[in-house]
Amino acid sequence: MPPSDNPYAAPVPPAQNPYAAPTQPAFPQQQFPQQPPPPYPSAPQAPQPQAQGYGYPGQQQGYPGQPQGYPQQPYGYGQTPPPGGYPQQYPGAPAGGGRSSGKVVGIVAAVVAAVLVVGGGVWFATKGGGDDPKPKPQADSGGSQGTSGGPTGSSHNTSLSLKWQAKGDTVAEKDNLKEVIGVWFTDKYVVKNQVDKVVGYDRSSGAVAWTVPAVSGGECTAARDAWNNLAAIQYGRNCEKVMVIDMATGKVAWTKDLPGAAGANDSTFHYSEMAISGDAVGIDWLEGSIAYRLSDQKVLWQGGDGECKDDGYAGGKQFVAVVNCGYSTYKVQLIDPANNGKSKWTWTAPAGTQVNAVVSTDPVVVIIGTESKLKTDVVSLVDGRLQSRVSLGTDKYDIDDDGTEQEAVHNVLVSKDTLYLTLDSQRDAQGQVLGGIVAFDLADGKQKWIARPTGKHAITGLDFVGDKVLAYEPPSYNVQGQLVTVDPATGAISPYASFPQDAYDALDTSGSGEYPQWHDGQFYLINRTMYAGNDDQKYVIAYG
Repeated sequence: MPPSDNPYAAPVPPAQNPYAAPTQPAFPQQQFPQQPPPPYPSAPQAPQPQAQGYGYPGQQQGYPGQPQGYPQQPYGYGQTPPPGGYPQQYPGAPAGGGRSSGKVVGIVAAVVAAVLVVGGGVWFATKGGGDDPKPKPQADSGGSQGTSGGPTGSSHNTSLSLKWQAKGDTVAEKDNLKEVIGVWFTDKYVVKNQVDKVVGYDRSSGAVAWTVPAVSGGECTAARDAWNNLAAIQYGRNCEKVMVIDMATGKVAWTKDLPGAAGANDSTFHYSEMAISGDAVGIDWLEGSIAYRLSDQKVLWQGGDGECKDDGYAGGKQFVAVVNCGYSTYKVQLIDPANNGKSKWTWTAPAGTQVNAVVSTDPVVVIIGTESKLKTDVVSLVDGRLQSRVSLGTDKYDIDDDGTEQEAVHNVLVSKDTLYLTLDSQRDAQGQVLGGIVAFDLADGKQKWIARPTGKHAITGLDFVGDKVLAYEPPSYNVQGQLVTVDPATGAISPYASFPQDAYDALDTSGSGEYPQWHDGQFYLINRTMYAGNDDQKYVIAYG
């Protein structure tokens, strides 16, 4: 296949490739040894015909799921700055102020759809960082061949069916849209953070089991993890309050006013981030941070003004903090919540780089970038030292996120010894989808294998089942869609579970804000964005 027909064969433009220059201050040799980025995978030698059209976030240019032909706008956790932008936080701070970790860029999110026009500029700054006209799918069963049966150890059959849907909220025209992150699971409930409330749905039927009011005047954040059935959100007129909810009972465990809540305005607690790890919840905002013990509200640590500030948190198995020192130096710290938030170790990112995402806290794996290119490398850290790095190249990989928080990335998977990245699905001259999942050894950053669907369909990393990678091949106009497993040793793809032929109607992600999630044998499409003028949106769609 000629190089011009293979989007992965084209060389990275020097201006966008931090490794092209003979010397690159952003990646000093003493910290990043000379190691060429892994080569682009070669194009298939025997392309097969493929119908146009597929629907999964990140397959088109622009924000995830944006249809071709619509404005190519980046997307973010919708925030609107005051006229003229935010004030500079210090002399020489980047224009626009706010969190300037490279992800702190003013971004306009103008979403245009056939029956919906959302006007107005939607900006963000980060810390740290009627009738359905669509054709029905035909009988193509998907793109991967294999010999394994269905979901080993799972309670459902190899054929998934639509279980239930949770209707979205109506948004006022003056608001354009509302962003609400946060979904959690218990043994009985799927719990979704929503506009002005948190709702628990019965996992089997989707019936509303309980509702907790959480009225807010803005778009408040939430911790993405939970502990002992406790979830945490921000709420209030200015997002100045913290609420911890016992999801087993649907009751409020406790609430607290954040420091400075009495004098807060509508921007004081914008760009907040929350994280839960064990019995600790940390909250970080532009000018401060605090952590509480979930079980009894005790303050574990508190930060404020200073040259170096906590600039984003990530939780789960361990508690990780990103520290911003004067918008020039960025650090990653492994925190001990039980020891007043003291760091177990600290790693300093190379000069000129910013830490823009934490994709795993155990092992600790982060994404760094530069001011002009937010995601250049995935970095593995061990005991405060660089273990390995993987270059992301230029538009080579699809890194799907649903916001700007450190924990917003969904489809970068990490096991104890391997990093799994999803190739950005592109089409060659014959219309074939060139995509796949690439495995890298965390010990040295070397590529292990590339797994490609044999049917040339889109694919993205989703989760783990047993000792294998679970991946999602989304349904399209004429592709049934399925889940597959990928062998971590060889990259061999095997069928796992298939969607019904009409699944595209429900799982079409031509809007912005939807992302897939897998939990305990069920597949969910989660939506964080509610648009004005759209009364047919769903917060949760469940297949099992």
